[in-house]
Amino acid sequence: MAQFVYLDETGSVGKGAKRQKELLLVGVIVNEASVQQLAGRLREIAETALGALEIGFEFHAVELWHGNGPWDALAPPELLDVFEKLIGLLDELDCYVVHASINKEKLHDRYGGVFDESAYLLALQFLLEKLDLWKRHDHLRVLVADETKQYQLKAIEMVADLQRWATGVVPGKQLNTVIDSMHFVGPHHSPGVQLADAVAFIKHRIRNRGHDHANVDAALLRMAEVIANRTPTYRQTWPV
Repeated sequence: MAQFVYLDETGSVGKGAKRQKELLLVGVIVNEASVQQLAGRLREIAETALGALEIGFEFHAVELWHGNGPWDALAPPELLDVFEKLIGLLDELDCYVVHASINKEKLHDRYGGVFDESAYLLALQFLLEKLDLWKRHDHLRVLVADETKQYQLKAIEMVADLQRWATGVVPGKQLNTVIDSMHFVGPHHSPGVQLADAVAFIKHRIRNRGHDHANVDAALLRMAEVIANRTPTYRQTWPV
């Protein structure tokens, strides 16, 4: 059975990225038999909370967390409930999580800025190398990532090099379970990328949160536990 690995990141590109010390790349692993079910469950969760959905609706973790956009009429407890249902899909659909992170400040200081533009690619290489070792004789993997014009071509080329020559941003390991190229899609076309966005947001929030309301802290800890229990392998933040 093939697995689809849906990727999204925080701290890489977009507004505020330069102020974020860490780039976190998250992959949500979904068995091929559950891909359509995931799409259906996401729509059910949204319709239960919002009623009829606008054409092109998609989950944006930042909007949901802050109650913006289509979520502006929901109270904070309702927003948290939707978020917990999203993260609960990891257990419900037997999905797994892999992740890798890069401390951008330490990367700059250690290498004098040489790798500053390669933080995303380094995280991708480390994530895929760890993923490739997990149940490597049981599954083949297809990579689907949130589109990012800044890194798209380089990421495709790096994955191909890792498949052929074990060559990434740094010397690495040959990928044996990752098949085909790396595919980039808009999140509105990929429920898996939307779920990866939610997981990445929660992991980032846990790592960088300040003082939240007690109910928010409790919900975050519950979601963090679900994610941790579905995470079989990961890389320590690099450089250490």
